Amino acid sequence: MKQCNVKFLKLLSATFFIFLSITADSQQTEIRVLDSEDLSPIPYAHICTENKNTGSKTYQATDINGKFQVNIKAKIIISISYIGYETVIDTISPTTSKKEYKLKRTGFDIDEVVVTGQYKPIAVDKSIYEVKLIGKTQIENKAANNLADLLSDELNISLSHDPSTGTSMKLRGISGENIKILIDGVPVIGRLAGNIDISQIDLSNVDHVEIIEGPMSVIYGSNALAGVINVITKDNKYAKFKAGLNTCYETIGTYNANANISLKKKKHLVKFNCGRNFFTGFDTDTSTRRMQYKPKEQYNTGLNYSFNATKFKIKYKVNFFKESLLDRSNLISTPYSIKGFDTWFYTLRANNNIQINHRLTKRSAYDLLAAYSYYDRKRYRYQKDMTNLETQFTSTVSDHDTTKFDAVIARGTYNYASENNKINIQAGFDFNLEYGTGKRMKNSKEDIKDYAIFTGLKWNITPNFAVQPGLRASHNTKYNSPVVPSFNLKYNLKDIGIRASYARGFRAPSLKELYLYFYDSNHQIEGNENLEAEYSHNYNLSTSYKTGTKKNKFEFSIKTYYNIIENMISLVQVDPDNELHYTNKNIGHFKSLGGEAGIQYKYLPYLKIDAGYARMGRMDSYDDNVFIFSNSFNSKLTYNILKINAGISVFYKYIGKYPFYTYWDELQLNYMDAYHNLDITASKKFFHNKIIISGGAKNIFNNIEIQGTQAGSGGTHGSNSGVSSLAGWGRTYFISLKIKITKY
Repeated sequence: MKQCNVKFLKLLSATFFIFLSITADSQQTEIRVLDSEDLSPIPYAHICTENKNTGSKTYQATDINGKFQVNIKAKIIISISYIGYETVIDTISPTTSKKEYKLKRTGFDIDEVVVTGQYKPIAVDKSIYEVKLIGKTQIENKAANNLADLLSDELNISLSHDPSTGTSMKLRGISGENIKILIDGVPVIGRLAGNIDISQIDLSNVDHVEIIEGPMSVIYGSNALAGVINVITKDNKYAKFKAGLNTCYETIGTYNANANISLKKKKHLVKFNCGRNFFTGFDTDTSTRRMQYKPKEQYNTGLNYSFNATKFKIKYKVNFFKESLLDRSNLISTPYSIKGFDTWFYTLRANNNIQINHRLTKRSAYDLLAAYSYYDRKRYRYQKDMTNLETQFTSTVSDHDTTKFDAVIARGTYNYASENNKINIQAGFDFNLEYGTGKRMKNSKEDIKDYAIFTGLKWNITPNFAVQPGLRASHNTKYNSPVVPSFNLKYNLKDIGIRASYARGFRAPSLKELYLYFYDSNHQIEGNENLEAEYSHNYNLSTSYKTGTKKNKFEFSIKTYYNIIENMISLVQVDPDNELHYTNKNIGHFKSLGGEAGIQYKYLPYLKIDAGYARMGRMDSYDDNVFIFSNSFNSKLTYNILKINAGISVFYKYIGKYPFYTYWDELQLNYMDAYHNLDITASKKFFHNKIIISGGAKNIFNNIEIQGTQAGSGGTHGSNSGVSSLAGWGRTYFISLKIKITKY
């Protein structure tokens, strides 16, 4: 018995020493993260730990009480970060059992980096351009499914909804043909009635959106008189594996599902995304077969590969988009039959591009972009027998057609910065070739080419004062293009920032404006090969002021602009007896004058409120040198409930009466009536942000159709013009589910 007790004691001692060796080799440490001012816990702060011996890294987040635990075998470097707080970096040894960190609130949010129009990626506050950045947080808070959803509440942007051609936009009163829309720097092609359907640009794989208002013709050439919108897709910089699933249901009859996956191994990254968006259609009169908003089904898919070395990066992307849209006629009854007509529109977009970035030295680098884009739109019309549901092709040849556009783009820039960074130089080339074919083209096949070189110099005269002149020379195969200059300056005075710019613009008419004849049940749009090119002058001035404490932040901004466009091209109604009949015309000179005032308040990290007022006046040749003004107001509120990892957001916009023109015997001024829009969303995150459930209501004021009225003498309202505009499909409710899986 005594011998057994000795053996037991030896075994117990060995177990105890093994336990001591294990705990000495791997110590579990509890970390707590607090707000330095009110000592409240900071949930879901981002944690990165790095083993000093092996260099291996781990990533995690604090729990709802601001705590997390880590096993320490050797000394580690820990980095703790959270939006609105200063990042903390420290070293922890294995003997530490508990550690508490108090994060200090920063003066303002962490600077977000922008790339549009820049010589190199730069913080948005340091950009010489006035860049409006819509980040991924706002995209999530708004529960926006596409670019049209996201931009609907922005000032200086007005949207128009067309049953067949989708959602188009105006920026500072200038139409979509003058707005350059990019995805990762590659222009989007395939305009209908002069506009890109921005409801086709899905946001499930988008990180943020950058908007520059005002001509960017020096850098981006034609189609950039009004400004540039650059959609930046998500990137995976650190995770070995990432996957996500986004689903959304909306009571109007919207069913969306999108998925993505990315794999990273050393310097190589492969990403794949795909999705399906389905809409059942909508009409206020449910007794008819025809719908105001057409049923449609969209598929999108993309495959990306990138190689990232220290000085050399290469990315290859291929993307496809396919849409099927159904336009159904009302029933046609005869004594012997009941029939209807179904017109199908099939749209296919494809783009593949390669981008190369090579840093030659510490002060010089070059970027290359080559892209091929393809756009195809087919139209087929069927007659449907409603008694037996049999369908057959209609015999009229003009009922069926195909229109194709191909675009080849090559772009390159060389950037150089002096040793003290006082001088930054950029020089580049930009080639754009577009081909259009189809029965709707006047000569069945047309093309237009543009070859350009451009250069710019940014001179940091002092740390607070910078100027940037630029110049672009080009050759257009259809029109004589002038040399286009621009000049920008930026001045900082403590917490006050001032930006001013002048830019000259040029835009050659597009192939569609010149030659395309587009007909369906909702349109009769005719090209005009006698169009003249547009020329413009643009002036911008803006100032901003930031103040506040570490807890309460205020930012005030004032912006003003003045645009002059000669030979402006506009789509105008030409037949008083046919409201569908439009053609492109040079309506003469166009001027827009406007301003914007905004205020932003933040109570970090819980509350953010934005409010802004914009007033824009436009003058056409019809207006007898009188500006016709319209007003808009917006506000956005986001409140984060950190203790339950949830939030609520409110988006409101007032759209004042807006001028538009008809052209019957002469240009006639009309107004679209004013209206209000309100969206409310709420979201809750689960399992360390791996699952996000959102829900809410959109278009709470139930806007559907906005009426137009003619302007009488003196600019007052006259009789009803008989023209209306679709504003939405009424009040709807939605719920969405997002799942994110990440492995580092």
